[in-house]
Amino acid sequence: MSSNKTEQGFVSFVSGGPGPIDLLTLRGRNRIESAEVILYDALLDPGYLELFPENAQILYVGKRAGEHARTQEEINHLLVEFAKEGKRVVRLKGGDAAVFGRLAEEIQSLEVLGIPFEVVPGVSSVTAGTADLGISLTVRGISRQIIILDGHTILEDERSWMGMENFLGTIVILMGSKKTKELAERLIQKGIKDTTPIVLAENVGRGNPTYTSSTLAEISLDGITKQTSGPGILYVGEALRPLLNREEKMEKKTLISLLENEL
Repeated sequence: MSSNKTEQGFVSFVSGGPGPIDLLTLRGRNRIESAEVILYDALLDPGYLELFPENAQILYVGKRAGEHARTQEEINHLLVEFAKEGKRVVRLKGGDAAVFGRLAEEIQSLEVLGIPFEVVPGVSSVTAGTADLGISLTVRGISRQIIILDGHTILEDERSWMGMENFLGTIVILMGSKKTKELAERLIQKGIKDTTPIVLAENVGRGNPTYTSSTLAEISLDGITKQTSGPGILYVGEALRPLLNREEKMEKKTLISLLENEL
């Protein structure tokens, strides 16, 4: 779709990435700087505010757990109304809007009225997390598949687990950092080996990431305690094994160094 303004206006869904503005695409930046209206989400770095045009109308419409500035229906309505006024509208979302970003619902509200739009892709927290960890989601001969699951509903929806016993890849669980014990238990029940690595990555893409790594067996006993108040992502699979090996080597080096100092 063309980004030219029409009588009905035009909506650009811009994915801002998981952290600072240096992960924003050039296309996304261009759309923000030329916008007349910006509806922006929670979980965006404050640096984005500096990109907003001085004359643009800025509306915060963020939604966090139990804390919604606007309902989804209100956001849909605002997109439609501003576009009808002939405005260049940017709907700015964190991460990549196409991954658990309610993008489909907002697109549908425009499509039914024939309002033109575009989707500007962005860096997902899923891949930003693996970049911070220095690992790959896929590994030849070990992990050739990726599943991305919603941690809010996965424990209540049995359909999410279908075929898991035969899955040979990396499992990514977003919004599940408060249920690590239950999730580890269920994964083992569904046939994933209890020796499989599991990693909780927090604050990915923001310059100050932290992570906790272990195995499903250990986490099924006590869970993982979050180190920060920021968002967390769970990664499960043999692709994470190098991270565990890296930690073991560091622990051995630390132990050797302590013993040498004692001697």
